[in-house]
Amino acid sequence: MMRRDKDYWQRLRKDPRSNWAAGMAALAAIAASVMLIGLLVEGSQYQARTNPLYWILMLPAVWWSTGLARFEPRPVRWWKPAMLLCVVIAGAVLALAIDSGDGMPEAIGFALTLISAVSSMVLLRDSLVAREGPAR
Repeated sequence: MMRRDKDYWQRLRKDPRSNWAAGMAALAAIAASVMLIGLLVEGSQYQARTNPLYWILMLPAVWWSTGLARFEPRPVRWWKPAMLLCVVIAGAVLALAIDSGDGMPEAIGFALTLISAVSSMVLLRDSLVAREGPAR
């Protein structure tokens, strides 16, 4: 992505609310992805890394989070729907875990996802990226 407006990019990069909001959004996306991986891939987190499904499930969250950290237009446009999707995925994994037995790790993951997503939306509301848009 080309950053033609260098002054705006520097202001956006230094805006603490925008950066905290993006960081909390990335945390929510990674937490929801890890929960989904825990449901679909057998073994410990270390053992799951040898499974190609692990990388297929983790790739969208990492790709989106990386673009969001750079405040690229597409990830910024998908910010709110992505947070909703993270909470829905984490909630579905929690519901399945409770249905099948012990769901304490999933409850912690859901709480982390929900708190991160809500924090991201609250911080985004008055941030520079919400007022003026993504990096241009």
